Amino acid sequence: MDPPSVKSVAKTGSFRDIPVDILRGLAITLMIMANLTPALLLPPAPGWYRFLSSLAAPLFIGLAGMMVALSRTGKGRPLSYMATRGGLVILAGVFLHLLVFDCVPFLDMEVLYLIGLSLPLAYLYLGLPERKRWAVIVAIVCITPLLHAGFGYSEEAIVTPYVTLVPFSISDDPFPAPLDVVRAWFVDGWFPVFPWLAVALFGAEVGVHRWRDRTLPRFRFQNEGLYGFGLVLAGAALWTLFPGAQYIREGYVEFFYPPATGLLLLSAGLIPLGLTVLDHLRGQYALMDPLRAAGECSLAIYIVHYAIIVKVVEPLLIQLPLPAYMATYLVLFAGMILLAYLLRHVRTSWRGQPFLVRFLIGS
Repeated sequence: MDPPSVKSVAKTGSFRDIPVDILRGLAITLMIMANLTPALLLPPAPGWYRFLSSLAAPLFIGLAGMMVALSRTGKGRPLSYMATRGGLVILAGVFLHLLVFDCVPFLDMEVLYLIGLSLPLAYLYLGLPERKRWAVIVAIVCITPLLHAGFGYSEEAIVTPYVTLVPFSISDDPFPAPLDVVRAWFVDGWFPVFPWLAVALFGAEVGVHRWRDRTLPRFRFQNEGLYGFGLVLAGAALWTLFPGAQYIREGYVEFFYPPATGLLLLSAGLIPLGLTVLDHLRGQYALMDPLRAAGECSLAIYIVHYAIIVKVVEPLLIQLPLPAYMATYLVLFAGMILLAYLLRHVRTSWRGQPFLVRFLIGS
């Protein structure tokens, strides 16, 4: 019997690429650790910790780009579908800004804004010939250092006014100048278009390659694994030569403030390399099921974990040494895994879910 077709399985709505879910679960696991750091970890963070924290966002953004390829080529979704999903991701970012961070949205480029913007852009990008597509990625990566040299990269993120919804009021903090907002979105915000859009587009390319054949995907060490490993080595060498300033912004310890080209190459290589490894560990998927469950509903976990950090942990005003911090982090992580299994149960038991519910819980 022939293996099932990706396109035919995807059209039924039942297709999930397990290694992709596991890798996304690993990304959200590292992201929880990174986002808890400013609220709870007693500085300084060790180098290995900063490095692991730095892998979360590139993996998360690259895997989001992969999903565009699946929707376009596997499921035959139109641009309007991807634009709708992108808009909902941006609305999720607005929700976080207003109700969790209590600040005015759209004044800086947060990761959800970037992903929401990148989804329709990646869809359009995949309509280009292959050579032009790679030229776009290379151009974004090469232009970024020039933008940093010309416009600078601030050690501090721009100050955003705070907002109280009931009654609605805005703090007396001045709004940033329009030019500062534009710079934050494109040059020196948290996740500016240059160069982070290139990470999403690279993910779209990996997705095209992964789901190009008729059968369910399997990456091989001598092909995709070798390319991924080569990117990791090249990125590590380039990052060693040009490490960047490596600012710590508001307690966030990731190495990508500003994002050095070498670190981005290294992180990008981990996507095909990680999928290759996972494709060859099918017998151990049961052991990795907690990561898979988290990867199936990563957006919901992202929103909930940030709400807990900002509304519960930050008001405690405590900082813990690394061992106590890691123990606390594991408690939060375990809670998010329990949430993931609860949402999995909802997905499997609730038929005919509204589109918005499916979007939030990962159906």
